[in-house]
Amino acid sequence: MKFNEHAPLAIDNGASLQPGVITAINEARLSASTYSEPLTAYTAGWKDSENLDELLEYIAPSIPVARRFEFKKGKNKELFLSDIDDIRAIGSDFKRVEYSGESVNEKTVNKGLAYRIDRDEDLVSEEQVVSRLMTRLFRNEYRRATTQAQAIATNTAKTWNSSANPDDDMGEAVAAFQLATGTFPNRGLISLVAWNLRRKAYAPQNTAGANAGLSLTPKQVGELLGLDDLKVTRALFQSTETAKARILTSHALFFYGESGIMKDDPSSLKRFVTKPEGGGKFRVLRKEEGKFIYIAVEHYSNTIAAAGSAQQLTIS
Repeated sequence: MKFNEHAPLAIDNGASLQPGVITAINEARLSASTYSEPLTAYTAGWKDSENLDELLEYIAPSIPVARRFEFKKGKNKELFLSDIDDIRAIGSDFKRVEYSGESVNEKTVNKGLAYRIDRDEDLVSEEQVVSRLMTRLFRNEYRRATTQAQAIATNTAKTWNSSANPDDDMGEAVAAFQLATGTFPNRGLISLVAWNLRRKAYAPQNTAGANAGLSLTPKQVGELLGLDDLKVTRALFQSTETAKARILTSHALFFYGESGIMKDDPSSLKRFVTKPEGGGKFRVLRKEEGKFIYIAVEHYSNTIAAAGSAQQLTIS
């Protein structure tokens, strides 16, 4: 049976599971005895051919935490208050100010996918199954993070044609981010469609500025905007049985993020992760069931977005 990576997710009810079908993990099949150390070790050296892991870390930096964790949520406006009455009179105390904020309790969520191999149909190896399940899990996480980033973003519609200046539009979005949050964004993500519209806008203008802009790489455009980087995303997902769609369609997103941050550090999105048994990002569970081998890949994560901390351009 052919391994269908893009098939709709089936339900594993704990009874007969058809070989070749990816399902959500059924907890009833799993126990400590099903943990596979060799396949889990394989995940540590696994390379994502679509760079979904890199894109996910870029838009939602990962932060190691316990299953249940607490982080501080500050009020942005309190960081930018200014006083003209901070002069202490003789015999008086200094003006007293307060910072409110709040502590938020959260937990990481257990996620995973499973696949059943028929021993008589060895079209894919166990390692190939693990690799494809991991790719699908990363795609799921990247779609979630991108959707969350768009949900918190202030959106502006722009038309990029032969009379437009796309880089000026992106510069305005970056400036709007700073006014809204008080922090200059350091990262940008632009879809392949929007990047191509930028190129088509500059190509017919035939001016020195347009010709210079046309030759710039995404990173160079990002540097001109004051960003650490601007990445073009080409990632797809299977939207229907016969069609694919882009995870980010015709948009440019600007946000703040730093890899290696702590749980209380500022970031537009944070992806809290708990390492499962084995010490890596994933754990692989393997169980033999008669003529079948049941393989499941699991992980723990929870992506949290800060409201109003992104800017988006919708390009036509």
